[in-house]
Formats: sequence, structure tokens, C-alpha cells
Amino acid sequence: MPMSLCTLNSRPWKPDHPYSPVLPIDLTSPAFIADPYPAYRQLRQTGGPLYPLMPGLWLVTRYAPADALLRDARFGKDYLSSVARRYGPEQARHPLFATVNRFMLLMNPPAHTRLRALVSKAFGIKQAGELRQLARRACDRLIEDIYPTGRADLVAAFAYPLPVAVIAALLNVPLHEALSFQPQSQALVKVFELAPLSAADLQAAADAAEMFEAYFRPLLAERRRQPGQDLASLLLKAAEGEDRLSEDEIIANILLLFLAGHETTANMIGNALLALFQHPQQLALLRADWTLLPQAVNECLRYDSSVHLAARVALQDVVWEGVEVARGDTVYINLGAANRDPAVFSDAETFDILRPDAAPKPLSFGGGVHYCLGARLARIELETALAALLQRLPELQPEDLTSLRRRPTNTVRGLESLWVTWQT
Repeated sequence: MPMSLCTLNSRPWKPDHPYSPVLPIDLTSPAFIADPYPAYRQLRQTGGPLYPLMPGLWLVTRYAPADALLRDARFGKDYLSSVARRYGPEQARHPLFATVNRFMLLMNPPAHTRLRALVSKAFGIKQAGELRQLARRACDRLIEDIYPTGRADLVAAFAYPLPVAVIAALLNVPLHEALSFQPQSQALVKVFELAPLSAADLQAAADAAEMFEAYFRPLLAERRRQPGQDLASLLLKAAEGEDRLSEDEIIANILLLFLAGHETTANMIGNALLALFQHPQQLALLRADWTLLPQAVNECLRYDSSVHLAARVALQDVVWEGVEVARGDTVYINLGAANRDPAVFSDAETFDILRPDAAPKPLSFGGGVHYCLGARLARIELETALAALLQRLPELQPEDLTSLRRRPTNTVRGLESLWVTWQT
């Protein structure tokens, strides 16, 4: 039976709404979606270490408290409590949210520890070379496909297909099938939004979750019959231990790996290319010295990360930075704002690929026990993507940087398109 969310009490998030946080900004406005950083700067200056949004809901926008909170064991994950606050307690039991709640990303130890240890085998040090080769082959193939045209939308033709090709190989699923899931992955990732979604968006997310389940359940049956070294097979092996995983839990975490390997990296590739195009002197520095590539990627992650929000829940009553935080309270950590904190980064609003390695690392991949498992893979894909495009297409130029459109989301930041041209 299709999941129905038509009865969800979803509300547009406006400052004057009784269920909305008391913010001096409208999180849904076109101006904020286009450029949230002025609003982030305002929040850092006026909000203190913890900015009260509404009873039981807080926001962190500064680097030091954000970094400390990500590592504080007194804070963990409780996704359903944030769902209940946004949509009402009765909706937290909806199958859509139940599926998302089984994501490893949203688990606490020891369940999180066990799953993470298993899945991390796919991202081990010994596989770095293999992952680079896989990413490079995918880049070369994509560039060969678009090169004769002399013009392309790099979001649709390159940024999305590249990480999908990598994650499809890791899951051992056909690339053409994985590429067809883009609309569903974009719909489902919206469940992590800070602002409540419309009924239509929630229904689209529910439909996407149902589609993914229908795809991955038969895949698990096949891997049980013929196991391999792919991530699906590894998760099935975990289900054979003393602390068994249900099939629903396995499907949820395969879906998490697909979404994480798809949405966040694809949007980060687009953001990185845009940052370089908007700062031609920095792009010239990189073209002149490719040893700067790791530094450039690090600065792109800091300057305009694709992930802007992380959530933690107080697992006990805590007095944190002089503020009483009750057990069950949710704290949203604004990674995008923290990455431009002038108290930590000199000239924080400036894009500078020569920023010293000794500078604090951006918080784009989170921190603590929930530090992004795929961070290393994402860096490999970013480095490979930038090098392949800029070296193989030396005359690559953006068509128009004045009318770009951002995806209308708060949690995952990315471009809807990025048209470029080159000489063939």
C-alpha cells in the first residue's frame, strides 16, 4: 500500500508562525536560498553559543561550540523527536520516518559502532588507489561523452553521474539503474530539512522510500544466494552475528549509503566548481600548481559546503556553555555558518586556496563518532573531478554566473544547473 502523507500537518516555516523558531530570517525566501551567508553572519553575531529557536530546539552557528558539541558524548541522535516537534507526535510513527530512523547516521552506540565498523571496510586505506582509479575512469568516460558538444550542464552531465557511478560500483548495481534514481534521492534527502516540508514534498519522499525498498529487497535476496564483497553483501554478513539486523534495517542502511554517496558529493562538486569560477585568480593559481589541489578542495569544503546542518539530541540534562539543555532537546549545528566563523578563520568570507594547512579543518563532514564515514571517498572524488575537468578542458568557462539557481533546501546546498563551454 502506498505511503500516504496527505494528512501530515506540514506548515510553511515563517517567523510569525506559532510553530516556527524565532529567527530574524525567513529560511524559505529566495534571497536566503541564493545566499544564506549574510543571515549566518547575523546569527553568529547575535545568537550566542546556543540560539533558542523554540522550546526544545536550539541552533549553533559558531565554530568552537559546534566542534565541541559534535564531539560531546552527552549529545547523540534521536531523529523521531525532531520529527514529532515539526509535524506532531502522531506523525513520528509514519513508515517514512521509521525507515529514515533506521539509518546508521541516526543511530547511537553500540548499534552505530557495530555497523560503522563493518561498512568502514569498504573505505579502508588499502582501497584508496582502487577508488581513485574508479573515480578517474568515471570522470574520463563522462568527459568523453560531453566533449564533442562544446557545451554542457555540469550538474546534470558530470556532478551527479560521477558519485553515482562510484557508489553503484561499491554496491554492485547497474549504473543505468542507479542513475535513474536521481529524482527519488533528491526527494528523500529532503526529510533532513530543518524547515517542515509541504505535504507534496513529504508525499514525494514517502513514494521515494517505497520505490527504494521495492528495489533493494530483491537485491538482498540475490546477495544471500550469491554473496560478494560489495556493501550489500557485507551488511548481510552483519545480520548473521549475535546482534542480528532485520532486513528493514539492512535496506535502510543500503539506502543511506546510496543517498550519502549520491546527493552530498554531487552537490559539493557543483559548489566547488562554482567557487573556482567565481574567483578566477584562485582558479589560475590551481591551474599553475596542481600540488595545491588538496588545499583547494579543503577550501571549497569550507567556503560553500554541500551539507549545512547536522542535528544532535541531548541524551541527558546538560548545562552547556552556561545554558540549560533538557534531555530530549534537539540542537541543530549549522556547519555552513561555523565554517565561516571569523573567530577561527582569518578573512573567513574570502575564498583562498592558499589558506594554511595549519588552519582549523572545516566541519563539513561533521565530527565525533558520527564523523562522515565517506569523507575520504568524497575528497577523492572531488580531487579527481576537479583535476579531470580543468586539465582535460583547459578552456572551460561558465556561461553565466549572474542567474544561477540554487536548490530550494536548507540542509543540502547545491546548484540546479551550471552551464559551461569549452573549445573542441
